[in-house]
Amino acid sequence: MKIWFDVLTPKHYLMFASLERLLGKGNDIFLTTREYEELERVKARIKVKATDNVVGRHGGGRKEEKLIESTKRAYELSRLIPGQRPQLTVSFGSPEAARVSFGLGIPHALVCDSPHSFFVGRLTVPLSDAVIYPWVIPSKSWKQYGPGKLVKYHSLDPTAWIMHREMWPQKNSIEKAAEGAVVIREEEYMSSYVHSNGALDFAVELSRMLPDRRVILLRRYFKGSEVHGNLTVYGGEFFGPNVLEKAVAFVGRGGTMNAEAALLGVKSFTMYPGELTYIDRYLIKIGALSKPSGINELASGILHDKKTAKLRLHDASEAVSAVLRKIYSVN
Repeated sequence: MKIWFDVLTPKHYLMFASLERLLGKGNDIFLTTREYEELERVKARIKVKATDNVVGRHGGGRKEEKLIESTKRAYELSRLIPGQRPQLTVSFGSPEAARVSFGLGIPHALVCDSPHSFFVGRLTVPLSDAVIYPWVIPSKSWKQYGPGKLVKYHSLDPTAWIMHREMWPQKNSIEKAAEGAVVIREEEYMSSYVHSNGALDFAVELSRMLPDRRVILLRRYFKGSEVHGNLTVYGGEFFGPNVLEKAVAFVGRGGTMNAEAALLGVKSFTMYPGELTYIDRYLIKIGALSKPSGINELASGILHDKKTAKLRLHDASEAVSAVLRKIYSVN
């Protein structure tokens, strides 16, 4: 079977890399990505076998630019994909892949753990043949976007790369420096569902409260590295598990790295500036993630809370590939 994968973000790319390992031998894989600084950093470290066909670019933080770039990309894909003749499309939340597949009569399988991304949900779920998602997310969160085939899998996406250390690149300087450090990940402030960008001020304040700890802020849309006392502000290539596995604590202002930290048994806290995701709620419920009431409670937790046990789940790429084989007779 010829399968078209459309990959838009670092997380999408890592999931694709793991799925390619399982589906690439018996199927013809066609990969498209887009120009996106955050994605380029992961592509530089993790290699895949499929040829990377770069189509379009990220639209930035403004609604107008997002619309323009998405429209351009859909047009470019509508010229490219007919010649490839895929029998199935798999994306992880691509409005363009959903629209082009619908227009060409190609089944679109949406593999997604982010029903909170409202605009992506509105633009993908109604045009998808199936929505494949982690079991901790209630079906009602998808039904708000319309009826459709909903299929659960019993895992969380980061298992797809954390459980396969052969995928992990050698550690670079920032990943080595994270050993024994408190790591903070900046929120994805250019997404359609986050409307704040206070990570730098937050990191400065936390570093002052923890003068005996090295603090590393992993920034988005920032190049280079700056050191201010015990705080390092870094913008560049990194692989999440490499940074996290020997960190003393992790403070997430997003989602994916919270789950990565839980799977690695790292003491983890969420300071996400929006409503908690279903996955974060699950991690909090089982004690793999803490939600401090403020920065004072956070600093105290970093210093005094015990390290958590590793969260153990099955490989998500195995689970997703099994669903694709069952529904679409994929090899």
